[in-house]
Amino acid sequence: MGTVLRLAALPLPGAADLPAWKTWSYNAAVARTSLLYGTGARAGDRLEDHVLKYEAYESMVDYPPLVLYELAPVGWLFGWLTDGRFRDSVLFTVLIKGAPVVFEAAFTALLFAALRRTAGPPAARWAVMAYWLNPAALLSASVGGYLDALFVLPAAGSLVAATSGWPAVAGGLITASALTKPQGLFVVPAVLIGLWNAGDPAQRSRRLVHAAAGAAAVSILVVGPVVVAGAWWNLVYALGSQAAEVEITMEGYNFWWIAGHFLWTAYAWQRGLSAWSVFTGPVARVPFVRAAVHGLPYLRVIGTVMAAAGILWGAWTARRARELWHVAAVGAFAVHAFAVLGAQVHQNHLFAAMPLLVIASAERRRFVPILVGVTAFISLSLLFVLPVGPDGPFVLSRTWTFLDTTLLLAVFNCLLFVWHAKILGEESRRALAC
Repeated sequence: MGTVLRLAALPLPGAADLPAWKTWSYNAAVARTSLLYGTGARAGDRLEDHVLKYEAYESMVDYPPLVLYELAPVGWLFGWLTDGRFRDSVLFTVLIKGAPVVFEAAFTALLFAALRRTAGPPAARWAVMAYWLNPAALLSASVGGYLDALFVLPAAGSLVAATSGWPAVAGGLITASALTKPQGLFVVPAVLIGLWNAGDPAQRSRRLVHAAAGAAAVSILVVGPVVVAGAWWNLVYALGSQAAEVEITMEGYNFWWIAGHFLWTAYAWQRGLSAWSVFTGPVARVPFVRAAVHGLPYLRVIGTVMAAAGILWGAWTARRARELWHVAAVGAFAVHAFAVLGAQVHQNHLFAAMPLLVIASAERRRFVPILVGVTAFISLSLLFVLPVGPDGPFVLSRTWTFLDTTLLLAVFNCLLFVWHAKILGEESRRALAC
């Protein structure tokens, strides 16, 4: 059933970013991947000076380089199937969206193999079904074409390796995850905890050294060609652009979505406008500049500090974690902390918490309600932005409720995060007592 649903969804138009991923895939197939960031960037250059083109599309690469190596085979296959014409079509959409589905299939295989060893065959089968039939997974990869599965697979593999006594593999895989999408960095604390606790305490330093060696090897293989091509600073500037969003949050229904709405309501009240009409109206994105004008100049920094505090709290609470379910729970909480407390969050940034919660839930069923809540939140968030036809109509309307539905969804996400923290704390104390 999960496979049939995925195949049926692949021809749908996908997320608004799909043209960018097509542009990257095409250029990676016909040019040297290491040159796709451009060359010769200097401080003060406009990033738009290094855009890639494909038919009517234009896009700058703002992801780490490993994603280009992963999308290049898709472009090669598309060129082979079209005799080198590369004309955009539904076939290209299917192939681009098929890449994360392939990674999903690999993740379920890893899931089954790892959990069959640590939790037994029934738990492994439950986990595979919990992911493969998960609506959030279906909407993210098959319907939207988001590339999150490409970094979730090596992140989960790193957790498995860290708790299995393979530190070099763990270091290499988590580096591969972060070099695919920066969100892989949020799983690093869980990997470090697994490496520190899983094994002989006298060998902790040795395990960390081996993990660092694995990370260095992968970094050299992936980033080395970019450096050799003279595009190092271009890569730095491109990745830095991800931290320069102009709005406090980008359809990421979290704490800042609520705070921004109250900011506009207060502004309306001060101006003598109808604060009630603004409060009950649609939630609008709030630019950092506009917030600074109204006396809140450091929201980007505050959001970063809040997210970091949440991640550190989770890591400290579960600092004795050594089993796979436990370190996966730490990783899931870190992703959730960023998605709720961080600024500049997009609608799909919570996705990585879901597969990690599947791992945690397979052995500790108290995480199942959190998994269900995260799944529901991701699914609804995506349904507000994913198009279902060529003209891009939204699946859900934000006006079905008295207040903007996304505002209620943000409140739900914040409450779910508090519950998530409670469950992680209780399960960590219980594991420590055992």
